[in-house]
Amino acid sequence: MRRTADLRSCLAASLVVGWSLAVAPAQVQAQDSTSVEQLRPTFGLGAGMLAFFGDVGGDHAGYNPLVSRLGYELHASTPVTKWLEFGLFAMHGRVGVNEHSLDRNLNFESRITTGGFRFIYNFDQFLAPDRVVEPFVSLGFETVEFLSKTDHLDAEGRPYNYWSDGTIRDIPEDAPNAADAVLVQRDYVYESDIRELDLDGFGKYDERTFGIPVGIGARMRLGGGFDLRLSSTMHFTLTDMIDGVSDESTGRRQGDDRMDRMLFSSVTFSYGIDTRRRTKAAKPTLSPEEMDLLVLNEDEDGDGVTDMEDLCPGTPPGVAVDAFGCAVDSDGDGVADHLDDEPDTPAGRPVNERGVGLSDDDLLSAYLNYKDSANATVVTGVVESIGGAGPTKVLRPGKRTYVVQVGSQREGISESLMQLILSIPDVRTVEQGDTTFYVVGDYDKLPEAVKRQLALEGGGISGRVMAEERGRLIPVDDEADRVRELAMDSTLNDMVGRDAVIRVQLGAFRSRISKELFQDVPDLVVLKGDDGLTRYYTGAFQDVNQAARHKVDMLLKGFDGAFLVAFQEGRRVSLQQAGARLTRPEDLGSTPIVGIDPENVRFRVQVGTFAGNVPTDVMSRYIEVGDVTSVTSTDAVRYFYGTYETRAAAELAKREMQYLGFEDAFVVGDVNGRIIPADEAEQLRQGE
Repeated sequence: MRRTADLRSCLAASLVVGWSLAVAPAQVQAQDSTSVEQLRPTFGLGAGMLAFFGDVGGDHAGYNPLVSRLGYELHASTPVTKWLEFGLFAMHGRVGVNEHSLDRNLNFESRITTGGFRFIYNFDQFLAPDRVVEPFVSLGFETVEFLSKTDHLDAEGRPYNYWSDGTIRDIPEDAPNAADAVLVQRDYVYESDIRELDLDGFGKYDERTFGIPVGIGARMRLGGGFDLRLSSTMHFTLTDMIDGVSDESTGRRQGDDRMDRMLFSSVTFSYGIDTRRRTKAAKPTLSPEEMDLLVLNEDEDGDGVTDMEDLCPGTPPGVAVDAFGCAVDSDGDGVADHLDDEPDTPAGRPVNERGVGLSDDDLLSAYLNYKDSANATVVTGVVESIGGAGPTKVLRPGKRTYVVQVGSQREGISESLMQLILSIPDVRTVEQGDTTFYVVGDYDKLPEAVKRQLALEGGGISGRVMAEERGRLIPVDDEADRVRELAMDSTLNDMVGRDAVIRVQLGAFRSRISKELFQDVPDLVVLKGDDGLTRYYTGAFQDVNQAARHKVDMLLKGFDGAFLVAFQEGRRVSLQQAGARLTRPEDLGSTPIVGIDPENVRFRVQVGTFAGNVPTDVMSRYIEVGDVTSVTSTDAVRYFYGTYETRAAAELAKREMQYLGFEDAFVVGDVNGRIIPADEAEQLRQGE
């Protein structure tokens, strides 16, 4: 009785709103008798994603509704007025949900077929007449047919029994012979009719119902009668049995009392039929012989050579041409006389783009510019032309800067050297092969780097000037020695700095951690000590307040062990000496072993990596499996399945993915959205 009442109320609401949309625009258009816009009947075909909202899956909680099954729509409509359109439509597709948790494990897939009518309102009275894009809303009535099945048995006909440890076995967990149970894998073949299973005692319920489709969208006119429509339509059905679960289901299968809904997000191409009577094209007033004569004598650029014989159409007015209609080039250097600044260039001499001959000095200068990329970011391009040759390519070598190397390591370094390096404000690390270099500065000119080296030596820090190009360090000892001889007599500024440098230490780890974990950490400095710990620092501040704000930022990024440390003149000092007010004594020898909360570490299964578009068949398999998300990097998009607290659970899910055909699936770690190797994630999980 309740569903019959709902049906009557929905029918009444649909008819009232539809009649209002139909009558109101007609009354307004009757007042505007000057409108002459043509109203065209339209046919269209569209495709999109059909998502299910009901008892199974909890209304797509934790899932993107666009990650769903495919659906297709065919529609035909005709304008009632400029504001209102009436149409018929049919939609066919599939919906499905896989719900997997410790409390409930349900799945289903249903074949959906709908058909009905709808009214579309396009806000015409509020929009400009020459608009290209217009929004619209729609409301209609439809019949819905569904055929729902579930994946209840594996490929060998064994039922799924979900155990509390997250595994699937062929015998219930509470069965007397549970010890004989074997693991089974879902085959994702929906072979069992939900109505025939009758798990809740509903019997032979009706698999047809009615629905109210309500939609919004936008229409873009493409010209020539074609248009593109982007829309989302929610189909409010009058049944709660599409997924076979309702508020009358028993046990853990029990759902809520809301009716099932489906969201169809689609792209539709439509064509409007031109109903205007076509007028016959006017016949030419010239005879065929006259038309031929006109074409033969046509000279579009007016250079005196007819278009039929002109090899260079579009010659500028007033330019002298040869018998073929091409601009005259008296000296034959490949540059026409009207563009040639040197019209009598000797035969065979290279010229630039203005036809001026290039001397030996010009050619040498061009060659040296090409060879010398020391301080240049762009090599000057020289255009040469010998007998009409085209311009040469412009080369763009990488930029070269200069730094001062103050240390390097392959193994651990001493505590004193570590504190000496950290007392330099602008120190950073460059990894080259298996060696980590510690460099200072980033100078465009070599003399500036040499001055910085001399200043560091005055402060007791030895260094070596090197060039940096595309992330690689290049020795420039000979050039630096020549510059150093000239710089020794000059007055050096204090480029070492005597102020305290405050940094944020993110923590210390027994093993080196992947760069991906620190990809959004600025000014990262990595030091491995002779005690076996690898320490990570970020930032360099003279102001304690700025350093404290940076520490808060790092805490928000998940580095729970972050703390402030201060260095001055090559040694670690207390924060109080650096200008901070402390509420408790500071232990300068303290070093927390880890800076990542183990609760933030999770495990996932990587099922694919693609640098371009994902193949359609692979994406369909991702949609079929469900719970597949993507992470975009600079060069590719990686796809992951599930999120697990333990590596053992992730390994079990990996085997399931491999069984489904994803042979290359493997387990990775996830720390606050950053993907790292599974071994490192396991170490962080264990607090190492």
